[in-house]
Amino acid sequence: MPFLRRSTTALLLLLCILGVSEWGLPAVGVPPYILPLPSQVLRTLLVARADLMGHLATTALAATLGLGVGAFGGVILAIAFVIVRPLEEALYPWVIFSQAIPVAALAPLLTIWLGDGLAPRVALAALFAFFPVLVGVLQGLRGVAPEELALMRVWGARPWAVLRYLRWPTSLPLLFAGLRIAATLAVVGVIVSELAGSGRGLGFVISVATYRLRMDRVFAAVLLAALLNLVIHALLRVAERRMLFWHRPREG
Repeated sequence: MPFLRRSTTALLLLLCILGVSEWGLPAVGVPPYILPLPSQVLRTLLVARADLMGHLATTALAATLGLGVGAFGGVILAIAFVIVRPLEEALYPWVIFSQAIPVAALAPLLTIWLGDGLAPRVALAALFAFFPVLVGVLQGLRGVAPEELALMRVWGARPWAVLRYLRWPTSLPLLFAGLRIAATLAVVGVIVSELAGSGRGLGFVISVATYRLRMDRVFAAVLLAALLNLVIHALLRVAERRMLFWHRPREG
């Protein structure tokens, strides 16, 4: 199976990198406060697992909520753009302009405005996740075959019926593609917000551990963030396969 073959190759490459790092870093004299050994990172994960899992849960909650809020906003705005064309002409240039703004720079402002609790992390994650979903759904809603659209109009279908029975099903594969990108960005947004000011979360762990030169703890938090991304990505893939059983993309 192609997926199994790719997974095995990736795992073998990872094991080679870890092995070279474990034996090579001490050989060239790299101190642990610059680059820790894989065994040190693993030991930190095991020893401090209760504390780290608590921070992971905080980040996961904020990322999930932010992804949901951002995806909901992207879907609603995409539908509004398709139905009300003047609205797109008025707002879409500003949406594009907003992507030129370094959203990460808003993290301190959101912390000041919303406090240091869950709200600023969810808000920044939503800002990161919003645009990929908007673009994907908008492209999907407009990607219907012209002859199918013409046929529904001949049948006298109203705009909402066209949206429900033709445009929306067509947009679902691109919605999930956008969600997978947005999920990764949502986790990044939460960690950036936690770095800017928070008392919990993986970003907080990274900030404090960096100040104390505990690189093993920094790498442990980064590894947990990567695993969180993989879990969300896998859950989205499962949801996509269950919901879009009629759509089977070609395996490459």
